[in-house]
Amino acid sequence: MKRAKVLLVSALLATSSLSGVAQNAAAYGGAVWTNSDSFTTRCLGVSDTYPSQMYSLAKAQFAALGYSPLKGAIGSSFTRSAFLNEVLSDWGVYVHSHGDNYYAASGRPAIDSAFLQDPGSTACSDKNRDIVRSSAIKAATWTTPYNLVIMSTCYLGSSSSTMPAAFSIEKVKNSSDREFYLGYVYSTYDSAQLRFEKAFWSYLNGGARTALQAYTYASSIGGYSSPDSADPFQANWWGNPNFNGRPA
Repeated sequence: MKRAKVLLVSALLATSSLSGVAQNAAAYGGAVWTNSDSFTTRCLGVSDTYPSQMYSLAKAQFAALGYSPLKGAIGSSFTRSAFLNEVLSDWGVYVHSHGDNYYAASGRPAIDSAFLQDPGSTACSDKNRDIVRSSAIKAATWTTPYNLVIMSTCYLGSSSSTMPAAFSIEKVKNSSDREFYLGYVYSTYDSAQLRFEKAFWSYLNGGARTALQAYTYASSIGGYSSPDSADPFQANWWGNPNFNGRPA
């Protein structure tokens, strides 16, 4: 199993014990990360309780699918270094934050999609300080395969996003690998994201269903508010249409 080999090499480089490697390789861990401090009254001007709701929802539903142990963080513990240090051992990843298809460090037209770490309780998100680039994630994952990746952010489900490749998920809708990537295409409201994710999770874990079936159901229920006509609510996916989201 490729992940087991990668973890073994990584652990040897870090002089960890082989017994710890075997345990990590056998587990199907996941991580749920939520930037909550950027969505406070201090930063938005309104009270936004949706991030904490999405965090609790994602943790419960990842666990229901069989991802264990579940790590990650909500709030100030969600840092760039914490994410990059943890991601290699995960099979499933959920992120709620601000996201965008930023230009690469080399400049336009190259795209290096990213989300923003939690800025802490005394600041608001700053892309120059808080950015977690897909290129950095790709380097940290060592091209290891992932099963379920959900980017609960703006823009990281758009056709120009480079984030799927950070988790070795091709932007195709006919993959034969056990993988599914979900994101949002335009700028979105937290309320719309929570509505979609509640529907997605309830359908996926409500029977013997695929992630695509859950996506299709959640997309069909409507009622999604959007900032304006230029930013209609739209989720998007890539991966295997027959994958049920469970780790393996």
